[in-house]
Amino acid sequence: VTSVEGLGELENWPQAGGQAGLAAGDAICRNLATAAHLPAPQSFVAWLSDATADAVDALTSNGPFRRLDGFAIAGSKAALVGGPVLNSIHIDENFVYIQRLGSTWTGTGADGLHTGTDCAFWSSSHPAVDGTAGLATFSRDAAWSAAYGYSCESPGSLYCFSNAVTLFWDGFDYTGDTGRWSSAVP
Repeated sequence: VTSVEGLGELENWPQAGGQAGLAAGDAICRNLATAAHLPAPQSFVAWLSDATADAVDALTSNGPFRRLDGFAIAGSKAALVGGPVLNSIHIDENFVYIQRLGSTWTGTGADGLHTGTDCAFWSSSHPAVDGTAGLATFSRDAAWSAAYGYSCESPGSLYCFSNAVTLFWDGFDYTGDTGRWSSAVP
């Protein structure tokens, strides 16, 4: 989950790097992963859908998907979208556990498909426009990805998934030394 929040008009987030729509979501994830010194930062994609693309299609890896602290989210892409999320995804790119109930922009059902509400292709922060939002503190329930329609004028965070399967031979190193990390992009 991103450590920053923003309105449904993703291009206005400082981390969007001049991108708009789904590309802005990916840029936000990649820029935050880079700043946090995560391995393979360019492999990160936002869990976002609009009428042109489903979030599940942005995942080119078959998993497994884990939080940064190593806890399993799902063993495979099919498990991620076909069953309950094993653990809540309430940790940000800086290894900080999210304590708030805050909303996470998705436009996506737990099945990884577009819900039909996406802040007008993630380009609106108008109060009369909605986007689907999930709750990062939920697991074993579809609410992790699609809890409710949320006004695009309200702040939300993003889920970011890496398409690189990363192995940590000695666990996570909180010193920021990523020299012992390895990654393989499927």
